[in-house]
Amino acid sequence: MLRTVFQNVAPVLTEFHIGIDDTDSRLGGCTTYTAALLFQELVSKGLKPIDFPWLVRLNPNIPWKTRGNGALSLHFSLKEEQLNEVKKIAVSVVERTTDASQRSTDPAIVFLKGPVPSSFSVREARNVADAVGAETHLLKGSRGLVGALASLGADFNGDHTFEIIAYRTPENIGTTRRVNHDSVRRMDAMFRGLTFNNVDPETGRVLICPHGPDPVLLGVRGEDPASVAKAFNQIEIDEPIERVIIFKTNQGTDAHLSCRRRIETLEPHQSAVITGRVSDAPRMLRGGHVIFRTSDETGLVYCAAYRATGPVREAALQLVPEDSVIVSGGIRSRSLGELTLNVEKLEVTGLVDVVRQENPLCSRCGARCESVGKGQGLRCKKCKTRLPKTSRVQTQVHRKISLGIYLPPPRTHRHLTKPASRNEIHRVTPFETSTPNIDQTLEPLVSISPAS
Repeated sequence: MLRTVFQNVAPVLTEFHIGIDDTDSRLGGCTTYTAALLFQELVSKGLKPIDFPWLVRLNPNIPWKTRGNGALSLHFSLKEEQLNEVKKIAVSVVERTTDASQRSTDPAIVFLKGPVPSSFSVREARNVADAVGAETHLLKGSRGLVGALASLGADFNGDHTFEIIAYRTPENIGTTRRVNHDSVRRMDAMFRGLTFNNVDPETGRVLICPHGPDPVLLGVRGEDPASVAKAFNQIEIDEPIERVIIFKTNQGTDAHLSCRRRIETLEPHQSAVITGRVSDAPRMLRGGHVIFRTSDETGLVYCAAYRATGPVREAALQLVPEDSVIVSGGIRSRSLGELTLNVEKLEVTGLVDVVRQENPLCSRCGARCESVGKGQGLRCKKCKTRLPKTSRVQTQVHRKISLGIYLPPPRTHRHLTKPASRNEIHRVTPFETSTPNIDQTLEPLVSISPAS
């Protein structure tokens, strides 16, 4: 007698990653919106994310960057038979959220099945895609391919942050954003240390709302998903919201300033961190910018602290030769091939003593002595007591600068700039991103998407 035994076999799931870049243009659009739309559409079809969507800001010092300079990637666990449908949905969403008529827009999609390789370089984007078995879809040219690949290869095992972004309904795009700024300031006070760069402390200016004709209403950045979601709920918004999503990001981490370089190796468009000494006295240029030179054992480089950098410029103005510094920023090419480092961050690690020669005080009456003439010594201004010229004394000058890190004001920060409030934050382990954790964090947002 034959007995048939039926066993429940769990379906085999595979990791599937989607990278997207360059769907925005100078006139509008937003790659984060494309990613949010795609992520929520796939989740609505029952697909399970294995992480939050990634928002990866790229090198801000290259001239051909996109408007937001951000690439996006989505990460799911799915069945083999779902792959083709997911690809079709992804291509469709990218096509309908891209203004392909704009010359500056060059969208790309990358599909990668299986775990992301640990050695994932973007130096030769096409070769890398082929080498790791990634499938690419280019709507126009191939420029967006670099960012799409980079979004898959980002390293979030170290420092990272989160951002909750709310999107506008189509009829409101291009109009004034109706967000209560006083409520943002109250939220900032409540969640200080858990969120960052909500308000510029010097001017009181609200920083969470962009100004362009894109679909983003506001974005709150912080240390963990729960904090940014709670902070968002404290903001008073007087217009409908189309959708809300939380991204894991490298914003506010100084990710672009992680490479220490020797001066002799510098090239245009690099982001660089240089350790050296001040070579000459800083000079104030027309417009209020400050320029000085820094040296290491391999050479010299000009460093420019622009007026808008505020505390960075003020600190640079107080430097003297032989002070020890760590200067960080982007490399630009000047005339005649000279390179300049545009200073984004200045760390003063050592200050030399500055002394000046002064005429002594009179031992009789305490008044300041003066020179009688060349080679004729000194004489008290008050009682006329005479002293030899060798009586001049050295006085240590008080330095109007201290050891420490100097940053621009938050209103001028780049997306990647690590704010002062995060200087002591060093993540030892990544935020737990299990599927239940993601579901629990995103579930309260479902009621806000679509428009409410």
